[in-house]
Amino acid sequence: MKNRIAVVAAALAATVSSAYAQDVVKIGQIEAQTGTLATYGWMGHQGANMAITEINNAGGFKVGNKTYKMELVSPDTRANPQDALIQLKSILEQQKAKYVFGPFLTNVFNGIEPYATQNNGKFLLMGGATAIHAQLGTPNRDYLMRTWNWDAGASGFGQLMVDYLKKQGSKKTAMIFQNDAFTKVAVDIYTPIFKAAGMELQVELFEPGTKDFSAPLAKLAAGKPDYLFPGYTDAVLYDIVRQATETGLFKNFFLVRGSMAPGLKNKDLIDNYIAYLPKYFEQAEKTEPKVREFITKYKAFYKTNDFPYDQAPLCSSSCYDHIYMLVEAMKKAGTVDDVAKVKAALMSITYDGLWKIRYDTTGEAVFDFDVLHMKKGGAITATRVNPK
Repeated sequence: MKNRIAVVAAALAATVSSAYAQDVVKIGQIEAQTGTLATYGWMGHQGANMAITEINNAGGFKVGNKTYKMELVSPDTRANPQDALIQLKSILEQQKAKYVFGPFLTNVFNGIEPYATQNNGKFLLMGGATAIHAQLGTPNRDYLMRTWNWDAGASGFGQLMVDYLKKQGSKKTAMIFQNDAFTKVAVDIYTPIFKAAGMELQVELFEPGTKDFSAPLAKLAAGKPDYLFPGYTDAVLYDIVRQATETGLFKNFFLVRGSMAPGLKNKDLIDNYIAYLPKYFEQAEKTEPKVREFITKYKAFYKTNDFPYDQAPLCSSSCYDHIYMLVEAMKKAGTVDDVAKVKAALMSITYDGLWKIRYDTTGEAVFDFDVLHMKKGGAITATRVNPK
């Protein structure tokens, strides 16, 4: 009799455990949360963590007749491809997650791509890495979606930014980027965009770890470009902008990545600082109720009086809005397990949150953004762009 009771108890425990597992949707995330490249991952973690906690605290979400909660599995890749590969294996094999956000960094994506492709059809990887673009729609890449606007094309933020620069009368731009995997892609992207706009583009590369940019800056300045297109992370932007302005070599800057912070720090030495920004939170807080609410909730959630205005725009990639959008897609698909159906649902809806996000036919995000134009002294005007 005791043995029968023990068997029944074990069976019940297994059933309860199984039911609990089915009631939790695990969300993986592979982003750099620390290190020099954490600019593109830290806010992703902050936003995803906040969204998932909000959903769970509200009682979860219902798909069919069942209510689910979410669990975030978000290790720190530190921008290391080897670490990210180990983490992704754990997320898929041990944690059994079917949805993974990230990575934003191309080097990390390149490191995990072969393993991810081996698991095609078993999960969705939703990341902002530039290198994801070329893989979308290719054989055995059904698992891929890109959560960041592409640079080129009619809806491309890079194309629309270059159009804006051309309206300023620019005929020649100089690019100074770090010699790495992303830069090779960036040069390939922007060379034809500038050429099509009738603008000359000069390119100089510097090695990782460079602190003195005087030589490449002087070489570029000799060509007398109208604007300097510098770097892609604040880690180098601060030094490049400061050295370029202090030497008087450049007073006009054009960015499609990075923040306004380096420009504002040198605002009295700069004539024009034109930057792509997914959202100018400082202004949106005053005019957009959803943004104002997000900022209030962020401060309460993280128990701080400070809001990371410079980092917050990166919530446009793989975090806060995307968690809520994924939930809506699961509801529409009627499943949390069939990743093909959930992907199809994601590609069929527009989510109106902090951004208005939709996916094109390849699975690449299209969303609204701001063009910020700072004049000498720090006055900033923002132009909202809604891609077609």
